[in-house]
Amino acid sequence: MTQILMSAIDVAQQAVRPGQLRAVIYARVSTEEQAKGYGIEAGEKRARRYIEKKDWAYITTFADEGVSGSLDWTEREDLNRLMEMAQQTPRPFDVVVVPEGRAIGRADRAYYPWVWKLEDLGVFVADAKLDIDNTTDEGRDKMREEANFAFKEYTRIRSRTQGGVQEHAEDGGYTGGYVPFAYRVENMGKKRESRLVPDVCGHGEGCRERHELPVAKRGRVLFVEHRNWDKAADLLNAESLFTRSGVPWSGNNLRNVLTGDALLHAQQVFRKKSKAKLDRNGKPLHGEEVVIDLPPVFTDQEREELKAACLMAAKGPALNGGRAYPISGRFTCLCGGTYTGWNPTGKRSPKYRCNKGGPQCKLVPAEAMEKDVWRRVQEALSDLDRLERVAAAWIGMAAQRDVNFEDRIKELDTKIERQKKTVKVTRAVAIGEALDRGLDEAEAAQEAIDAVRPLKKQLAGLEKLRADTAQWQKEATETTMRAEDLMKLAKAAQERFGRLSLEKQARLLTLLEAEVTVTASAPQGKAGVRCSLIAWFRENEYQVPELTDEAWERVKDVIPPAPGRDARRALAGMLEKVRTGVAWGKLPKEYGDGQALRKVNAGWMTGVWPAVMERLKGLPGAEPFDPTPIPPTHIRLWVMPELLLGNNVHLDACVSHPA
Repeated sequence: MTQILMSAIDVAQQAVRPGQLRAVIYARVSTEEQAKGYGIEAGEKRARRYIEKKDWAYITTFADEGVSGSLDWTEREDLNRLMEMAQQTPRPFDVVVVPEGRAIGRADRAYYPWVWKLEDLGVFVADAKLDIDNTTDEGRDKMREEANFAFKEYTRIRSRTQGGVQEHAEDGGYTGGYVPFAYRVENMGKKRESRLVPDVCGHGEGCRERHELPVAKRGRVLFVEHRNWDKAADLLNAESLFTRSGVPWSGNNLRNVLTGDALLHAQQVFRKKSKAKLDRNGKPLHGEEVVIDLPPVFTDQEREELKAACLMAAKGPALNGGRAYPISGRFTCLCGGTYTGWNPTGKRSPKYRCNKGGPQCKLVPAEAMEKDVWRRVQEALSDLDRLERVAAAWIGMAAQRDVNFEDRIKELDTKIERQKKTVKVTRAVAIGEALDRGLDEAEAAQEAIDAVRPLKKQLAGLEKLRADTAQWQKEATETTMRAEDLMKLAKAAQERFGRLSLEKQARLLTLLEAEVTVTASAPQGKAGVRCSLIAWFRENEYQVPELTDEAWERVKDVIPPAPGRDARRALAGMLEKVRTGVAWGKLPKEYGDGQALRKVNAGWMTGVWPAVMERLKGLPGAEPFDPTPIPPTHIRLWVMPELLLGNNVHLDACVSHPA
């Protein structure tokens, strides 16, 4: 671009007479001027006529379109290019002609530095509209006077404008700029009449315009129900209720919208002190802060529910001290409150705490509760016999119907077409008979409406039955797929869901919409027979390490060998027992016979275990199982294999698992 411009300048230079000043034009229009239909061309013509009048040689034109006059020359593309050429040696021009002073700028910082820079370079500036330039001292003084007048007038206009905006804000009006989510501008463009109002649809069910108020209301309901911003955002996206720009919600985005001043407090702050421009005395430059009361989107009760849910979510975050709490927010106390993760500073054992905090709401040890819940969830998902019974029940229900849905749909289609023809014929006959009786067209039309009303009611019934039948057909054809998916899920649970991290457990429990409900108070005292191995770990303040390859290399030579037994697997099983508190007889089969390991452990207590833990000292590990009893609970899962297996099958199956 610069090379092309220089070529054009070189061509123009050839026509310059000796002693003739070489002039370039600089023109600018703002975005607002463009919107009103003003362009560069008119200003350029004025400047060309001025150049001809002065008998200067025209070289080329520089133009910035859609650029604010408050920007200095370094922030304007073409003006910046002009300044680069003005600094070349030899200079390609002597004078810069502007159509009028506004092209230079309407702020001191835009005007003076530019003119002064050109003067330092030996380049003059001319204003075509006022017929003045700074080629002489007199002209320089006139330009300065005109510039000062323009700046003062601009300041007065801005002051009046800002004062009017301030007054409009104090009257509760819309002051321009950002429109809060779930609101729209009423009387847009009408001076002193524009207001923010809730974006309510006023066109009935047939309206195709997208409104934000239902999205905000649904988002509030989902967050109050789940007390989790990410989950509420995911559910909104699943219902195709997206943001204003049409992109999916994120948890942070949804939180910012629902907890903003507009939705949570039904107000908007104009010239908020934290964002306002201040003068040298620290006071707002253009007016004081104004709180504008808005028509509320939510009722008082809905706002209070939202505030309470925000407090609950903040009380027990899903992550606390770097630890995930998989059942936080989905663990219900006897009092009806919700347990959330809790780990105060200085405490080594994480707990779950009820957000209502009543006298009967006891702290629940997190590790023990999570192990119990996860064990039962895994058992429910991998229980082949149970899921086979569910699948058989589905197939049995479909078989009992024994309906040929395809033939039924064809029959209904025939009846619907016949009914539509009957409606048309009846309408035509009714109108003809009414006209024959001497009724006018309006009366005849009403007669026809009355005549076909019962027929159209019958037609609507047939169409509804046809839609229901199609849905039943779809459900019937999916039954076998449901059964197959359940069995795939059971196998996946056995293979993949065994040892997931707490974070992954939390995500899976979210997909399953798990609900853990306390059914009775925790038993007093210690439950069951005291485990000597767990007690030994706790008394010696040992952590329970993971038996990694590194850990096994440290201890394998001190583990007594035994025929028919995998020593590493046996040690891993005993550590699992210490970590989870599971009974010996209920140890997962991957570790071998639990009762046999119980006998092995009895022989290790005097010499083997001290040697093992001495060598494993310093390795990271978990707290030993806390034998404090946990309350009995009922777990409810919504099994959706298509989410867990990646299939596009729509299926809901409820699996309950009591303690």
